Amino acid sequence: MSNIRFISPLMIMFVFGCCAVCQGVYGGERDGPTAAAADATAPASSDDPPLKPNLKFPTLAAYEAEIAEPGELLQNEHLLLFAPKRKKKEADIIFRHLANAYDELLKIVGEHTKYKIVVYHLPKGWGGTGECVIEYDYGNLDFDKSDEWKKYHVPHVSGYIEEMAHNFVSATKAQFGWEMIGWSLGVKVTQKVAGNPIFNRQLQETRETQARTYARYKALGYTFPQDIEANLCDRIHAYLLWQCEQAYGPQFWKDFFVLVRGRRAALDDAVHLAGDDAIRNERYRITVECFDRLPRLNFKKRLADNKISASVDAKSLHPTEPGWNRKFVP
Repeated sequence: MSNIRFISPLMIMFVFGCCAVCQGVYGGERDGPTAAAADATAPASSDDPPLKPNLKFPTLAAYEAEIAEPGELLQNEHLLLFAPKRKKKEADIIFRHLANAYDELLKIVGEHTKYKIVVYHLPKGWGGTGECVIEYDYGNLDFDKSDEWKKYHVPHVSGYIEEMAHNFVSATKAQFGWEMIGWSLGVKVTQKVAGNPIFNRQLQETRETQARTYARYKALGYTFPQDIEANLCDRIHAYLLWQCEQAYGPQFWKDFFVLVRGRRAALDDAVHLAGDDAIRNERYRITVECFDRLPRLNFKKRLADNKISASVDAKSLHPTEPGWNRKFVP
């Protein structure tokens, strides 16, 4: 569930884990961008992703049987979108924006999603993603109810793009702050391909909410506030990533994913560890190492200063279960 992350209507509900991620250790001094690029032993992938096996509705006929009306299928080499035929005009517009978003995410991440992205519009779509399948109800197709469309002629696509970003991150195996890498990429790409004053205002409000939460966390001795739902704990991680992005500059995410691609073998090998927490923590550790290699950020020191573990991921602390002490160190 995506475009409803921190504040309504953009982001209120929390998304529980699309991607587990991170391990590894780098030695030596931090490298600049040139040396970082040399670490990209796995180059950006040029292979188009396959279609996910065992899709619920692999054909237009199967989709039409599910929605009980004529349907429309739009597709390119990376993306398929199913919608009711009566909403073809709106679906065409959304599809063009999502195709552009895919291209922008590919430029940043440097490799394709595991499978082609498949978007289903269903009468009761749940509003989330799983293994490159995104489901929404018909709401986003109702342009006459969208202020973004009526005022700025831009469709409301931030949710789709965030879900798509989660799938890109999942393919790399990188992990930080539950899903904060995907969320950060999603808002960055939405601003580029579907930016408008409404989205920008909501994003600014979300950033301010994250900053206020961080300030309270720090004031409470680096303890997450008791009156904020535990599933929003990664507001802290979102705030820190935004500070890093601002400090580093516009190449922040591209340079980061160069380093991630260079650790692909170790990220993949983490799957052989016993248990989800162990796998996730190894991949988290690699991800932290990649961030730490970016010059000037001193990322591990930032984590230490903010009482955040460099080896145990937030999700592995099980913050939504009883007994969490509201701290980010085990």
